[in-house]
Amino acid sequence: MQETLTKRRAPSVVPPPYGGPASFDLVLFLWARRKLIIGITLFGLAVGVAAAFIITPLYRSEVIMFPAITNSASKALLNEQSTGRDDILALGDEEDSEQLLQLLHSDHIRDRVAQNFDLYRRYDIPLDGKHRNSDLREAYEEHITFEYTKFSSVRVDVLDEQPDTAAAIANFIADQVDSVWRHMARERAQKGFTLVETKVKALEADIRSWQDSMQVLRELGVHDYHTQTERYNEYMGAAILKGDQRAVKEFEERFKVLAKYGGAYVTLQDRLFNETKRLSIMRMKLEQAQADLESDLPHKFVVNMAQPADKKAYPIRWLVTAICGISALLLALLLIVVQENVRKIRAAHVS
Repeated sequence: MQETLTKRRAPSVVPPPYGGPASFDLVLFLWARRKLIIGITLFGLAVGVAAAFIITPLYRSEVIMFPAITNSASKALLNEQSTGRDDILALGDEEDSEQLLQLLHSDHIRDRVAQNFDLYRRYDIPLDGKHRNSDLREAYEEHITFEYTKFSSVRVDVLDEQPDTAAAIANFIADQVDSVWRHMARERAQKGFTLVETKVKALEADIRSWQDSMQVLRELGVHDYHTQTERYNEYMGAAILKGDQRAVKEFEERFKVLAKYGGAYVTLQDRLFNETKRLSIMRMKLEQAQADLESDLPHKFVVNMAQPADKKAYPIRWLVTAICGISALLLALLLIVVQENVRKIRAAHVS
């Protein structure tokens, strides 16, 4: 009976302590395949070293600039009621920086840079290629970037094989900001100037016509309706008191002239006064429109102009070598895992 109970009672299996033989299965497994791992890793390092020296080095140049807060010369310099955003020396805010970034990403600047520096040849893009414009855009975005900094400034980064060319491209882009902005603004300013100029000329012609009509009324005897009416009443009362019928009759004739042309005179006088005042305002607007049309105010403040770099920015050889080595190591581990799984699947099918 005791023997039966002993047989039924299975011995307890105590797992090996941490750090025992079972925990070294993975290490032993990898150690058994160390030659494959080391070989692939060394091959990856060799490829990385070769790639680090084969890749064409690129040099970086950068321009840092702040946007201007105002874009209208007339508001900044000619407007009597100026605000804080009319200061031509003030730096722009985040919204102005976003507008500057959008301007830098425009096709106008990219096309001018491509034409001035022959980017098709520099980036090895065939001119007769079907997708040459798309290829140029992709290469342009790889070599030239625009970034909004934490200081609300905008940075232009240019990578090129020649340090002098990288600096020249960066400075050229900064210069084109004002040129492209003036090109866009001048078209609108020209239409605004033409519109105001047409209105001013039409108003001046109307005023000259009304002045001619006033001159005719003056020749008829109406010089100042209100003053003349007051004086005629005063003189006519005095003539009536004196019994001077000839003077009374003369003033009655003059009253007839005032009665006939006085209304037209008053209407012309009021209109001429109002339109002359309006002409003064329109001439001021014309002066402002002309100032905007002829404005050459810069659209940005350049903090740092680009300088030719004396050290390459790409590639970083140790980083390329390290990435290739790590990638080769991971690839070796992946191949071992795949190989082991394939072996297990075959063994399962055989059994």
